[in-house]
Amino acid sequence: MCAATLIPDPDRLRLECIASGPQLITLIVKTIQPLTPCPSCGQASRRVHSRYERKVADLPWNGVAVCLRLRSRKFFCLNDLCSRSIFTERLPAVVARYARRTLRSHEALRVIGEFGGEAGSRLAQALGYHASPDTLLRRVRQAPTVAHPTPRVLGVDDWAKRRGRSYGTILVDLERHCTIDLLPDREAATLANWLRAHPGVEIVTRDRARAYAEAITSGAPQAVQVADRWHLIKNLSEALEKLLHRQQRLIREAANPLEEPSQPEALPLETQPLPPEERAPSPISFPGRRRKEVTKRRTLHIALFNEVKELKRQGLTAEEIAKGVGKSVRTIRRWLTQEEYRERTRHRRSLLDAHFSYIAGEWEEGCHNAMELWRGLVARGYRGSYQSLNHYLHRQDDLRRRAGELSLVSDQLLRPVRQVRIGRLMPTPSPRQVVWMILKPEDLEEEQRGMIDRLCAASVDVHRAKGLALAFLAMVRGRQVEKLDGWLSEAGRSQLPELESFAESLAQDRGAVEAALRYEWSNGPVEGHVNRLKLVKRQMFGRAKLDLLKARVQKVA
Repeated sequence: MCAATLIPDPDRLRLECIASGPQLITLIVKTIQPLTPCPSCGQASRRVHSRYERKVADLPWNGVAVCLRLRSRKFFCLNDLCSRSIFTERLPAVVARYARRTLRSHEALRVIGEFGGEAGSRLAQALGYHASPDTLLRRVRQAPTVAHPTPRVLGVDDWAKRRGRSYGTILVDLERHCTIDLLPDREAATLANWLRAHPGVEIVTRDRARAYAEAITSGAPQAVQVADRWHLIKNLSEALEKLLHRQQRLIREAANPLEEPSQPEALPLETQPLPPEERAPSPISFPGRRRKEVTKRRTLHIALFNEVKELKRQGLTAEEIAKGVGKSVRTIRRWLTQEEYRERTRHRRSLLDAHFSYIAGEWEEGCHNAMELWRGLVARGYRGSYQSLNHYLHRQDDLRRRAGELSLVSDQLLRPVRQVRIGRLMPTPSPRQVVWMILKPEDLEEEQRGMIDRLCAASVDVHRAKGLALAFLAMVRGRQVEKLDGWLSEAGRSQLPELESFAESLAQDRGAVEAALRYEWSNGPVEGHVNRLKLVKRQMFGRAKLDLLKARVQKVA
């Protein structure tokens, strides 16, 4: 009974002797099967030709290596028509042909190899095995592949081999909750070919990637495509975030409400802005959209600078002011050291500085065409491009306005309408944070709920977008497919470009969206398998070739 627990296949082997040492335990084992079939013809034989001994490594005992000295036999084949005259007896439950380890030892190394090459090698040495990382990974590769039946419900998603560079595709059986295959890329043709080779898929869940939609339509046209509900909500949040990026000033004001502006005081005559006809002409004046954008940005910065000064007079620290107005602490400290707003300018050297007098002279004479100026500069020896000249003209115009009358006009016009914050400052949330405040009103504090109410009151677009977003969220969570048509038409008439684009994308993928609201299946389990796949890949220290990774993932699953 004791020998049966020490040796593999005790029906065919008998333990003769045990020799123990500090580094090795040797078991002398003898074969006892009376008849042995010929491996070629299958004819059983009991006629012994000779005996020999082979050494085979077995499972270690308490961290000490074990060696089997297997005393085996050779037999004569009794079949005169067989090509073999002499054969060695086989022990299929103990050791394979020419193997140096028992089958159970090979299986143990394969299991250890699933932890990775380097990590598995360290574990094997602690257990008493002597196996290199390459040996362990070779055992994993040699394991028989798992034959998965064609799934009825298939989950499809991509996974990163190298993030941002190369990707593959993972296929998951959602009914049996296991990974069935890994594809080398995420191209539509690859997935379509796999679906054609595995007919019988009835439902396919996917994200909203166009390549997967085309592959499923081509490879399994009878299958129902189900868009992932989490990705639908994610696309909605991305559309809301784009919309709120246009409302950052209103977000800052809603986070910290303003007092009513005081009545403007009369400006002294000498500080009033000059009329346009009395302002000094500039040698270069390059009008356009860029001038309006720079003017608007500078105006907002001046108003924010005055507000920071007022908050400092109220006793707030630079850190508290930075959280309230949405600027960095470094910027706030720099502004507090200044008596008046000064914009930071960096004049980079340019090859055109040497030709500035020529450019200014041509401009005064009426040559306002940048291409003509560039041709003249090339004739004078300038080697730069036309784009460099265009940027230079823009920059000179900006520098002129910053150093000239625009600074005085903006400061004096904004000074009378200076506003201050009411109460303690609330950190200004980012557009992404505001999105989740809108989508999860039940988790908001009273202060955050008041901020969202003020933001909706200040912006009709945000108020309309909030209503549409909450309606879409309720429709997806409640699986209310009958409300999809009404929501799409309402979003298309909302005059909000971001939500109109989102509604248009839903209409293009209408079948999958309707299936997402009708069926219970989703891509959530697939994301879990992708997470497990990434963990396995990172444990392999860069040795994650597709065949090895596939073998490990299928074994883990």
